[in-house]
Amino acid sequence: MRSQEEWSSNEDARAYRELRTLVDKWKRLGTKTYPDGTEWIGHTPDRAPEAYLHQLYAPLDAIGIGQMESEISRRLPDNFRCFLMLHNGIGLFANYINVYGLRRSWSRTNLVEAGQQPFSILEPNVQRRPGNAPDDVLFIGSLGDNRNLIAMNPDGRVFRWESDDPLLGSINSYSSVFTFLLEEANEVAALFDPDGRRCDSDS
Repeated sequence: MRSQEEWSSNEDARAYRELRTLVDKWKRLGTKTYPDGTEWIGHTPDRAPEAYLHQLYAPLDAIGIGQMESEISRRLPDNFRCFLMLHNGIGLFANYINVYGLRRSWSRTNLVEAGQQPFSILEPNVQRRPGNAPDDVLFIGSLGDNRNLIAMNPDGRVFRWESDDPLLGSINSYSSVFTFLLEEANEVAALFDPDGRRCDSDS
């Protein structure tokens, strides 16, 4: 765990502790750890033989954060930098909640390498950036079955991107990526039974 002075705020530190408590309870279903420290939690073979509910990618170091900033041509807000030093991306509840990271490999044959790679933050910010997005908005992840974009303002506040009315999404915002993850994870957890099966799904 990071020392207190490394956190962007006490609220973020608390939110992350609570998030890990929520996620780690799924370890009883099984875990898988990759050589770089990436951890998959909550084995759910009913979905697929190697399916897991949660993917927590290995930390990103200062060089990696610098590479990300260079590739997306912007400095990252402090609370997002703090998050990346814990996890270079995260996927929760079968990718219902995602925070993107720096993808270093696109291999489709090396399964170990592929398993260590998050969704790429380049795609929504560079390759497929919404045309009506303000220049200072950073897209950091997605939410829901339709992978609706999650955005971040320069001050680190997170909000749901509303493509028809971008300003609408910022009305209901979260103070940071940590509070976003905790609040949404608490809500989505209710959709899954103790075996990791989604209760509102026909599958």
